[in-house]
Amino acid sequence: MRFKKVYIEITNACNLHCPFCSSAKRVQQFMNTEDFAHILDEIAPFCKFIYLHVLGEPLLHPSFPELLRIAHEKGFYVNLTTNATLLPKQYTHIAEYVRQVNLSLHADLNGQFPDYLTDCLYYGDILAQRGVYISYRFWNRKHKEFDQATKQMLKVIADHYNVRIDMQSRQKLAERRFLHMEEQFTWPSLSHSPLAVNGSCYGMRRQCAILCDGSVVPCCLDAAGACCLGNIFAESFASILEKEKTKQITDGFQQGKIVDPLCQRCSYRMRFN
Repeated sequence: MRFKKVYIEITNACNLHCPFCSSAKRVQQFMNTEDFAHILDEIAPFCKFIYLHVLGEPLLHPSFPELLRIAHEKGFYVNLTTNATLLPKQYTHIAEYVRQVNLSLHADLNGQFPDYLTDCLYYGDILAQRGVYISYRFWNRKHKEFDQATKQMLKVIADHYNVRIDMQSRQKLAERRFLHMEEQFTWPSLSHSPLAVNGSCYGMRRQCAILCDGSVVPCCLDAAGACCLGNIFAESFASILEKEKTKQITDGFQQGKIVDPLCQRCSYRMRFN
């Protein structure tokens, strides 16, 4: 095994339009079950943990239950990130097949879902009781401060679990239920100025990502496929890992050098320093 996790983007379509999300312009599509199964067969020798996430809302996929079943039958551990708006419709399938769910509670709902947080806590508790790990995510802190709406949501969570929330850290709320708070990050883009040429990252060392069109990229922050190393529908995953460009990226990170132009423009990488 080589990777701790591989991100698989089963769709880049979403039912929300959050301002903090990547502005990557790609044709919206849903990965079909045959292509998904092919990807799992290709990555099986290299990883057993998959994350259904890059862009898009995975619970929106029309074949979502079938994809989970395929992953389970092939022996993969499934984690996913969701805005949780479709949780009431999909939680039974998640309970059966998913290891961990990250609920992005910083989504911009614009008043569309008045019972949103209540549903998140309700189904989060049900899933946790059925063995699923739940991470309530607030990745919208700015300069170590949350906005008033987020503070109100955190108070509801604190009251629900009868805990005192440390606003600066991750913490356990209850069995299999966790709170994860982070600073809002900027998606890397080739249009930005370079930040560094020295440093390291987990990209292509402990993780990589596969976009819904089959593009293999170093990590889940390459939402536009700017650092495409190959296409898993046109060539084997093993051959992509042996390409010179792939080796340059991994060898560079091991030596403390940032080779790829997109990686040089990524500020999220600095969190691992």
